[in-house]
Amino acid sequence: MSNTINNEYVELLIRNRWKLIEAIWLLHGIFVRTKIDFGAKTEHFFTNATVETSNFSLEIGRLSEAFLDQMLECDLTEEIDKIRISDWQEWTCSWCESIELKNSIKKLWHALNCKADIKKCEVCYIDANGKWYALAPESMWNAEYLLKFAQDEGIDITWLTNEIKQHRKVPKQYALSSGT
Repeated sequence: MSNTINNEYVELLIRNRWKLIEAIWLLHGIFVRTKIDFGAKTEHFFTNATVETSNFSLEIGRLSEAFLDQMLECDLTEEIDKIRISDWQEWTCSWCESIELKNSIKKLWHALNCKADIKKCEVCYIDANGKWYALAPESMWNAEYLLKFAQDEGIDITWLTNEIKQHRKVPKQYALSSGT
């Protein structure tokens, strides 16, 4: 692994907030780095989505299921670098090509949309029209909360909490209490 990638990975682990796109992939063992075109493609999606985005029965910041499904079908793999943490090799497949990974990512994103404490989104993504989204890929969430949420959803995060302990000078409470 290059020093640049290692430094970026360590920086992610020690941050108190994670972008949702980084967190969801990280929880699945893949370190992602967004490229410069990622923001433009995300903004294009959010301003041109064909599914009705507002639903008065939803808590502010949540997405309708149809809108979330449409967002998850938008292939952004060309706009992100993906590196498997297990062997630090670049993962060149489209996430849509890996059915197991795709299903697990979708399941976690839907669980966050339905069950997560929306207040744990500390920095929402705001589109060009001024509408904010807590569940957008660029939204930033409390990292400790996401670790606990993932564990509650049945994702094994022991390896990740061990990595966090290794790199944080003072690990946060949840990372300390999890793992071995």
